[in-house]
Parts: sequence; C-alpha cells; structure tokens
Amino acid sequence: MTGVNDKLVPGFLVAPPPMGDPNFDHTLVLMALHDDNGSLGFVVNRKSSLSLHTLLKELEIEPLTGDRPVLSGGPVSGTTGFVLYEHAANQPMGSGVEVTPSLSLSPSKDVLTAAARGELKGRFELLLGYAGWGPGQLGTEIQRGSWLYADFDPAILWDVALEQRWEDAYRRLGVSPMAFMHVPGGARA
Repeated sequence: MTGVNDKLVPGFLVAPPPMGDPNFDHTLVLMALHDDNGSLGFVVNRKSSLSLHTLLKELEIEPLTGDRPVLSGGPVSGTTGFVLYEHAANQPMGSGVEVTPSLSLSPSKDVLTAAARGELKGRFELLLGYAGWGPGQLGTEIQRGSWLYADFDPAILWDVALEQRWEDAYRRLGVSPMAFMHVPGGARA
C-alpha cells in the first residue's frame, strides 16, 4: 500500500468523534499488520462482556493471575482470542504477529495458558476479535479523515487506564477530541 501513512505498524489509529460506526466510536486501535494485502488492528480500549477468569474457566485453564476484563478487539471473529503480550526482544513465546521486537499478538492457547499461570515475562491483555481492512481500504479511510494516526507508545497500553486510553492518545497528539466537528458529506473541521 502506498500513500498516506505507509508505516502504520507499530502505531495507533484514533477514532475522531463522531465516528459514525458504532464498532469504532471512541476507540483506539493498535495496528498489527499493514501491507499490500490489507491491514489488521485491535481495539485496545473497549471491554467485552467476559472477564478473564470466566473465559479461562470455559477453556479449562486454571487462572493464577488476577481477574480483569477481556477486551473486545474488534468486530471481526468476535469469538477468536488473541493474547497481546510483552516479551524479551525478538523472543516471542509462540506463533503470531510481532508488533514490535518486544510486543506480540498470538492466538495460541499455549501463550494464553502461560499468561494465566503468570509465566510470561511481561504484561498481557486478552482480546476477542479484531479489525480488518482490505487492500487500500485503510489508506482511503485515513485520507477521508476517518482515522487519526498516533505513534506507538507502550505506556498507553500498560500505564493508562482502559477507559482513558482514547483521551490520552488525543492528549499526546496535542489536540482535543472536542475540536472535531462532523459536517454532512464527510468533511471535518
């Protein structure tokens, strides 16, 4: 994909208000893949209806870590789980996608089991579902103003409360979400 923001990974997509799509309204999306075949991202600021312990028990995995919300990673394949986790540089634990040299996403039950047992070297989140775009689709959406791009900062994932991640991404961009106005026809001021 060529054009606007060729290098989206690692990075965040920030939904400008009002998004107009309830799947992405007020969301912060961690970009995991972006190439000629399309784009893959994960919403990192929206809770699902499940808790980590509830899901682990359904999968017959004994939880040894604290309970927390499972995140709703996006509208595609909402029952497919992905572990977003930190690891030693260039040493991911299982199959998946390396977002940065020390941050990966994996659909592996072995990675989830290790996370549940407290065996990962870093922090983790469990996400259900993902966001996907076909070839060229995301670039077009960015050009239209449907998304803002923010540089990746791991602090947003690990040090900012889930409910504050979207606002914090705006703060780091130096703009206020209240500065956006939706104009019929797609223009934004």
